[in-house]
Amino acid sequence: MFVSNLTIENWVGNKDESTVIENPSWQEIETAILELNGKSKTLVTLGADEESYMSIGGGEAGKYIVNVTFDNISFYNLVNFSKSEQIEKLVVGGQVGDYPEKMCINLQTVLLASKTFAELGKLEESVIWEEEKTFVML
Repeated sequence: MFVSNLTIENWVGNKDESTVIENPSWQEIETAILELNGKSKTLVTLGADEESYMSIGGGEAGKYIVNVTFDNISFYNLVNFSKSEQIEKLVVGGQVGDYPEKMCINLQTVLLASKTFAELGKLEESVIWEEEKTFVML
């Protein structure tokens, strides 16, 4: 297993009472993802080291956001280009955010991508990843 820890956010009021599971099994990871509800449970992070991790957020109405980095510099978002750029509101990390509809991914795709990352430390090749655009001020 590539992933060495699983962080599960659990919001009680405005306080995050996170749980960290060391050396999680796929079943523990899958259960954490299935428990995302966009209310009290809004973010799960699969960590390998300080720089490599996958974040899975949201969960309300079957919509999830997935983000991966291997170096904490370049980030990749799981996308579905058959969807529009229309903005959706999702709660991720305990905060409401605006996300393009193309980034709101269904559960089946999220589970496939997260299993590949957790077990092999790679991006799932059968789905579409878009590198996040970053802007640098000079």
